Amino acid sequence: MIELSRIQRSVTRSPFLWGGLASAVFYWLVHTGFLSGQFVERYFVSHPVEYAATIMFFMGLAALGVKIVDMLAQYPQLSQPLLGPVSASGRASDNARALLKRLQVLSAARQHDYLPRRLRDALDHVRRHNSAESLDDHLKYLADVDAARLHSSYALVRVIIWAIPILGFLGTVIGITLAIANLAPEALENSLPAVTAGLGVAFDTTALALGLSIILMFAQSLTAWAEGALLEQVDARAADEMEGRFVQISAGPGGQLEAVRRMAESVVQMSEKLVQRQAELWRVSIEDAASRWNHMADTAGERLQIAMAGALNESLHTHAERLVGGEQLIADSNRRHWNQFQQAQVQNTQAMAALQADMARQADVLMKAVQASGEIAGLENSLNRNLAALSGAKNFEQTVMSLAAAIHLLNARLEELPRSGAAVTLDPGKSTGQAA
Repeated sequence: MIELSRIQRSVTRSPFLWGGLASAVFYWLVHTGFLSGQFVERYFVSHPVEYAATIMFFMGLAALGVKIVDMLAQYPQLSQPLLGPVSASGRASDNARALLKRLQVLSAARQHDYLPRRLRDALDHVRRHNSAESLDDHLKYLADVDAARLHSSYALVRVIIWAIPILGFLGTVIGITLAIANLAPEALENSLPAVTAGLGVAFDTTALALGLSIILMFAQSLTAWAEGALLEQVDARAADEMEGRFVQISAGPGGQLEAVRRMAESVVQMSEKLVQRQAELWRVSIEDAASRWNHMADTAGERLQIAMAGALNESLHTHAERLVGGEQLIADSNRRHWNQFQQAQVQNTQAMAALQADMARQADVLMKAVQASGEIAGLENSLNRNLAALSGAKNFEQTVMSLAAAIHLLNARLEELPRSGAAVTLDPGKSTGQAA
């Protein structure tokens, strides 16, 4: 924010800005016809050198105008008390700090004025030395510095006042060169207007440059005189503001007593500084010891942490190895049990397959027995029919022979069945009864 205000102040006080604007307005008025006439056309717009001399003249006037405005703004401060009522109680450095704070309430634009700056430099000198013994000499030194600063502030104007006649001489050289270049002895009457025009440029630019430089010189002298008078008033006002604000030692017995008192105050202040220094050293020592203790505690804690971490890692590693071994044993036991279970399953499967095959064979035998039973029942039916037929024909002997043959055939069929099958026998009682 301070840098921005400084840049804004530099731009608003720039003579190049205001001089360029003034030149632009002037030539706009000339070229639009508001300012016209033979004098204006002859001395301001007839040659580029006249343009350059005029623009430099306006820049010099702008620099002087900025200084005049600045001076007019500083005069009201000369009639106002900037530091307030006089109060010499307390130490000089404390009073100087309090007065410096009062100066800080001024606006940023007025902080660079002669009187506030003079008072601020004087108070800063008292604050730094904690004494007002050399205040008068320092005020004189500040007055000389402001005078030198005043003289250097007109450097641009002095350069412009020096450069404008140089431009006029340059225009003279250019005009004479044009006149000589246009001069033709064999046609003197025809070349005379061009020669006259060249000489006119030479004399007009010189006259313009000398006239503008004279105006700037008088304006600079008047402005410098007014600013010098302002500085004189600032010197008197600064002396009035600083008078009686700080206790100074005078010559004579009273001055000697004051010097002794000041020396005693200095001794007390030095003692206070020594005590503060010793307290600071103690504080630093205690802080250093505390820092070392903290460092040792941190180091011990780190070592303990590292040791515990190592022991814990080793314990975890051993436990992990044991867990891996236990898991391996359990896995092997489970694998053996699973193999045994698989073998038992295979054996059960084989036994079931054998049982299934045996049951298939038993079922086949049973089917054959059923078929044989069916055949036997058919033979019995046939035999009963034959017996019935024989009894009707009374051929008993043939019937008995047929019956014997059927029995032999049936026995032969039964012998072909497996031994495990159930034996099938004929009930002679039934057969006889049926035959009867």
